[in-house]
Amino acid sequence: MEGSAADPGPVAAGTQRVDETPPIGSAGSPARVQAHRVAGFEALLAPLGIPIAAEPDPGRFLLTACDGALELRPPGESDRRGIQADFPPDREVTRGGCRQPSRPELLVRAFGARIDGILDLTAGLGADAYRLARAGHRVCAVERHPAVFALLVSGFERARRRGDVPEEVANRLRLEHGEALERILAIDAPGVGVYLDPMYPPPRRSSALPKRALQVLRQLVGDSSDAAELLAAARSRAARVVVKRPHRAPPLAPGTSHALASKLVRFDVYVNASRVRRAGDAAGTSREDV
Repeated sequence: MEGSAADPGPVAAGTQRVDETPPIGSAGSPARVQAHRVAGFEALLAPLGIPIAAEPDPGRFLLTACDGALELRPPGESDRRGIQADFPPDREVTRGGCRQPSRPELLVRAFGARIDGILDLTAGLGADAYRLARAGHRVCAVERHPAVFALLVSGFERARRRGDVPEEVANRLRLEHGEALERILAIDAPGVGVYLDPMYPPPRRSSALPKRALQVLRQLVGDSSDAAELLAAARSRAARVVVKRPHRAPPLAPGTSHALASKLVRFDVYVNASRVRRAGDAAGTSREDV
């Protein structure tokens, strides 16, 4: 089985990342992207529809292998290092040289403890999905753009090969290529959580540029035009929906139950009481939804 602890090979498009972890909630076009010098990643790229070019086109995004994973370079930047998915996120070097995770996340607090699996429907490079899995949640990270999904899978599998991802975290986190709305509409069981981190326009006035990874991803995928539609659908089927927003931005929709904020971001929480798993319900009921 692909992606198991014994076989850390890449996960093909649409497959489940962890063999013994059931799916959450169920049941982008790669045209601007090409790959070059990607030996070892052909089986990952082929089902995603990403062509491998003998000579790269400088006017297209470029996927190439670097340091054991894929990286993405924007058009015209073939001589500059690209962006990669790096795990675990939030690592900091201590005086002794050991890397430790940073303090607990507001995101984890936003979901609370009564959630039976989380669908991260805007996975991106996977940092938030990893944080939730590290905190003990079962997480299905769904990414719609083929090139971003390729970055996500290759970066995560590299970290596993290097021993940077604890086995218990890997067993709670699955990566999936697919459409967010389809995953929402397939939610049947109560107690499922949904996380949305839509790509939003940069502030009109800001002296600080976003991180390079965010700049490159925005250039590739654009802003999230369907974020409000996804939120409306998720609120009708999930027990709890958490939406990441800029600190001073208005909510994506009215009716927030509460919010948790830092100086830079805010997590708006929408609770659907009719979908919350009740105390008498057996934990893990219909876990095929997660």
